Amino acid sequence: MLKILVAGGFDEGRVDQEKQFCAFSEALGAGVIKHGHVLLNGCKTTFDAMVAEAAYRSVLESPASDPANRIISYILSGEGPVHTFGTVLRSRLTDWDIGGEARLYIPETIQQADVVVLVGGFDGTYRAANWARIANKPLLPLASLGGAAARIYDQELSDFERKYAGLLDKIEFEQLNSVKSNLTDHAIDIIALAQKVAGSRYALVIMSYAPRADLKDAYATFCRVAEAQDMGFKCRRVNEKNASDRILPEILDRIERSAFIIVDLTDLRPNVFYELGYADGLRKKVIVTAKKGTELPFDVKDIPTIFWESYEDLADDLRNRILEVVKPAAPNAAPPIGPG
Repeated sequence: MLKILVAGGFDEGRVDQEKQFCAFSEALGAGVIKHGHVLLNGCKTTFDAMVAEAAYRSVLESPASDPANRIISYILSGEGPVHTFGTVLRSRLTDWDIGGEARLYIPETIQQADVVVLVGGFDGTYRAANWARIANKPLLPLASLGGAAARIYDQELSDFERKYAGLLDKIEFEQLNSVKSNLTDHAIDIIALAQKVAGSRYALVIMSYAPRADLKDAYATFCRVAEAQDMGFKCRRVNEKNASDRILPEILDRIERSAFIIVDLTDLRPNVFYELGYADGLRKKVIVTAKKGTELPFDVKDIPTIFWESYEDLADDLRNRILEVVKPAAPNAAPPIGPG
């Protein structure tokens, strides 16, 4: 379940634009709910109201769902809401201007979002994009309906390799600029992109590069399990030429971008422990392995570890751990968010 912020706006004086935005907002709001996600909403523009209303109608179609848990909106302090669908909370902020507060405070909808979807919009949409960048949240600006989102799309596309490579193929990101007459299909494409960009398709392996047959076969087993059809990850490893360097942007970047990290401690190498510590500090999902008989230092003995002897057992244990740690069953709707 993702928390997806949908923000934007349109020129309400243009009938043709309002018709387009109305159709798209209805498909997008309903799609967020039907795909099991939570809609975050700014509760400020007519577009916000249309998206929230469509989401609300979709929630009501499922008796097991509660609108209060699935539609979360914030209004700026001192302003009134444009709608009352789901849960509407008052922000601690009086505006979204960056630097407007004595202390930098990221707006609640940005803080909580896993993905930020932008449609049309004006100055406020630029501010939402900049807040998302400060908070390091993925941005999906729909270019095909114009407005500020089209300009933001150009900026994000130019930064694609740094921000989105490994999460999406470039041609997938360019769907945001596709021309489609069926706006419902277009909205579903956006939600599919949100699901992809909020996660990662990569599993990173950190281990010794000692020229040993057992380690080579263990690495092959890691990749075989992670890349199996029911897992769907691409297994990768930091290049050996980088293994002895204390800090390299490439290593840190790969740790940050991976869905999970497999750390094999068999050879007790200092760089492996350093990278394990870095991944743990980022609260990444880490699966630790070691060959049976490896005497682990006291400070990592409390980490659940797969001790392997045969590669068949390693494969079975690793698969189960991935299912447990990385691919858990979809949770129920989150509880309502209380006032902050």
